[in-house]
Amino acid sequence: MFISTEEKLKIASELSLATSQITALITTVATLEKRVTDLERSTIKMSSKVKKPKKVLTAAQKAKQREYQRMYKARKKEEANNLAIVAELLKENNVSS
Repeated sequence: MFISTEEKLKIASELSLATSQITALITTVATLEKRVTDLERSTIKMSSKVKKPKKVLTAAQKAKQREYQRMYKARKKEEANNLAIVAELLKENNVSS
């Protein structure tokens, strides 16, 4: 079977193109494998952390915490109301520096 010079050149160029693409794919796969191993290591480190068990509170401690939370929320709500009142007064008086 006879192969012309043009066909030989075409086959050679296609082979060189395929070779360069294979080389690029090999480097891409190597990079991705490295990233996968790094991610696997980081997940192993994360999963190795042990969560502390939640502290068990007595009924008295829970009641004290509940009361503190009520007072805290009320205080924050009052502060927000005071800021809103001050902002409204400034807006009404149109105070400028």
